[in-house]
Amino acid sequence: MNEQKFLQELKKNPLWGNIPEDFTSFCISYGRIRKYSSKQYLYFSGDEANSVFFLLKGRVQLVLTNEFSEKVIRILEPVSFFPEIVLDGKMYPHAALTMDSTEVLALDRQAFLRYLEKNPSFIWIFYKLMALDLRRAYRQIKNLSIGDARLRLGAKLFSLAHAHGRDGTNGIEITIPLSATDLASMCSLARESVSRILSELKDAGIIQVNKKTIIISSKEKLRQWIIERSN
Repeated sequence: MNEQKFLQELKKNPLWGNIPEDFTSFCISYGRIRKYSSKQYLYFSGDEANSVFFLLKGRVQLVLTNEFSEKVIRILEPVSFFPEIVLDGKMYPHAALTMDSTEVLALDRQAFLRYLEKNPSFIWIFYKLMALDLRRAYRQIKNLSIGDARLRLGAKLFSLAHAHGRDGTNGIEITIPLSATDLASMCSLARESVSRILSELKDAGIIQVNKKTIIISSKEKLRQWIIERSN
């Protein structure tokens, strides 16, 4: 990847609109392109955080795991920088798992920190990224604290439509393929419960499902559906 192409990829995300002129040169000089197949881990929770990444192609799940279960906390699409949190020098707090053929630009964390020290104004971009990530975390905590399975799934679909939605002729299409199993992991619900609730939403004309593609027919109807079940 040359500097111009990398710059074009970065500017797909509005947060990267005012990057320093030499940042792409730094990334190309110090970074390494790594390619992964589907279902490969970039790192595991608890690993020493030696690298940070730009996702250039494919999709990556950030996953919290323990001995008995795993929970998908975010799904990343290009161009994403991750994990912002390891700039503090501590270990990776979660695992990163590819969902399909994936390319990342890997940067040595120490070299990246040295660049930030020389370009302190650039830190503002990463503050915004971390603030956005923190807001997502707060929203997830709020949604998971709701005991009702319908509210959890409804809130997650609404959030996904906001973060990954694309306007289409039939409504808002969630651009990341999602199975009932994926949604169950995100919402800490049983797969059977998710399948049942998705059927209810389809019957109500609120969503359309075609294999792993979900279309929100009406965001306002979904909002009202959630409100009715929160009272």
